[in-house]
Amino acid sequence: MARLILAAVGVVLLAIAALALVWLLGQLLVGLGAFVVGTAAVLWRLLGFLILAGALGGLVYFLASAWRPSARVAAAPETVRLKKAARKARA
Repeated sequence: MARLILAAVGVVLLAIAALALVWLLGQLLVGLGAFVVGTAAVLWRLLGFLILAGALGGLVYFLASAWRPSARVAAAPETVRLKKAARKARA
C-alpha cells in the first residue's frame, strides 16, 4: 500500500512540476511576444518617419533646384568681367 501511495504522490509531484514548467514557458513566450510587438511598432513608426523625411527632403531639393539660376546665366557676368580684365592686362 505504501508503494501505491508513494507512486501517486510521485505522479502528483511530477504533474505539478510539469505544470510549473508549462507556466514558465508561457510567461517567457508572453514576454517575447510583447517584445516583438513593441519592436514592430517602433519599426513601423521609423519607416513612416523615413518615408516622410525622404519625401520632404526631395521636395526641398526640387524647390531649391527650381529657383537656382542655371550655370550659363550665373557664369555670364563673370565671363564678361574676366574678358574685360584680360583686355586691360594686354593693353
